[in-house]
Amino acid sequence: MLTALHVKNYAIIRESEIYFDKKLNIITGETGAGKSILMGALGLILGDRADTKVLMNVEEKCIVEGIFKIKAYQLNAYFEDEGLDYDDTCIIRREISSSGKSRAFINDTPVTLNQLKDLGTKLVDIVSQNQTLQLNDESFQLSILDAIAENSVEKRNYQQVYHLWKEASRILVDLKQREIQARKDEDYLKFVLNELTEAKPLEEEQVELERKLDVLSHAELIKQSSINAFDVIEGNENSIIQQLNLSRQMMLSGAKFHPELEALIQRLSSTIIELKDISAELETIAEQTEANPEVLLQVESRLQLLFNLHKKHQVLNNKELIAWMHKLEADLSQIGSLQDEILETEKSIRSFEEQLNNLAQKLSEKRTSASPKIEQEIQKLLVQVQMPDAQLKVENKIDQSTFHANGIDHISFLFSANKGSTFQPLNKVASGGELSRLMLCIKSLINDKVALPTIVFDEIDTGISGEAALKVSQVMKKHADKHQVIAITHLPQIAGKADAHFYIYKSSDKHTTTTHIKSLNETERVEEIARMLHGENPSAKVIEAAKELMHS
Repeated sequence: MLTALHVKNYAIIRESEIYFDKKLNIITGETGAGKSILMGALGLILGDRADTKVLMNVEEKCIVEGIFKIKAYQLNAYFEDEGLDYDDTCIIRREISSSGKSRAFINDTPVTLNQLKDLGTKLVDIVSQNQTLQLNDESFQLSILDAIAENSVEKRNYQQVYHLWKEASRILVDLKQREIQARKDEDYLKFVLNELTEAKPLEEEQVELERKLDVLSHAELIKQSSINAFDVIEGNENSIIQQLNLSRQMMLSGAKFHPELEALIQRLSSTIIELKDISAELETIAEQTEANPEVLLQVESRLQLLFNLHKKHQVLNNKELIAWMHKLEADLSQIGSLQDEILETEKSIRSFEEQLNNLAQKLSEKRTSASPKIEQEIQKLLVQVQMPDAQLKVENKIDQSTFHANGIDHISFLFSANKGSTFQPLNKVASGGELSRLMLCIKSLINDKVALPTIVFDEIDTGISGEAALKVSQVMKKHADKHQVIAITHLPQIAGKADAHFYIYKSSDKHTTTTHIKSLNETERVEEIARMLHGENPSAKVIEAAKELMHS
């Protein structure tokens, strides 16, 4: 329900705020006063596009803000899916700057225009002679039929299984495509895997081979440098160890008399032992290091093989190469296992289809049973809105060859406006005024079945008057008892039924013309309805007629 609409700097509206009643809200005014401008402003917060032409003052932003009570619409899950903060009071705001930049907000969270439009369709339904395309939409027609048939539980059960069936069907297509591709790739995968298996790469092998390559490539240098170092440390009469031993002997005579010399002798002895260990290792390295061209060639060949494999399979080292081998093994093993998955998925699909068939049949039976009721009830309502010869026919073409999101039924509303006329699709035979009144009847029919959005009737009364206008007003009033209605009208019969009556008028100064919106009190309502009946300066009789319309 729309509780308030605030409009600032839009077209010729400088700033206005309207507080709507929860039932029937009527908007009247002279031709050209700005009723269509108000609809344009409302359209902005419902996702319509706009540009800087809508700015009354190009130096300021245009702001349109609507406040809605949305508890009855059960939109918590929708808000969560869209990443929006939910509150029973929803504030939608649209801003348009002088640069042409447009911003939209839902509960102060920036949103896209598509998000705004999507939420807007759930909150407001605009019906005009140019905006009744929804009536021709099969999904809308089906939703009407399901509301009358009270199919909410059956439809929910069906759609739960339907989504499982669709997902399983998608998985099956994917599995079959993967199997076809796997079969094509099987020989190649075997060849590649066999090449890698024969190579037998080890995770740390590369590091060890590169270390061995360094040793073999510089064997003579390593051997000679080790021998030379051994000679310096221990291998000749003037070696480091010989000199250190001599130093230790010299220190012994004085150590008896100075405790620090004893400590230094111990440290020197430790150094000699460490140097002897180093010397022994140098000797071992010199003895074990020999140039071996054959082994060098083997190491180089192995490293080259690994490098070629790394390059071929676009990996950096043996660890990644081994991981690639495991993936190839898994891919090959899946070629056989995919068939098992395919058979299991096909089994699931058959089970889902059996469930869908049973659920779809139940839905279809209830829809078929409800169709005559819709036709009869709409017929009664069409009589009430002065279309006594008009008829609606619900046609259901059942297609059991496949399932769609709503079952196996394809619903069409066919219409005949006059006696003896053939039934045809709505868009081929119904005029704008007829479609508008038909929409009013349909909305009224499901009035107590679902939580309907605020419905806005934008001058749908064009072309009717007298008794027809009175009947339309009565149906509209009845609808407004359950769901909020906003109606822009030029007919006093409809205006007389208002729970809240707003008057739109213009004022001008030397430079600008401005639209104003005023909420009328009881006396002002009588005056406005009298003016609608007879023009300016209505007589006492016309005033009485206006009062009668308001209280009839």
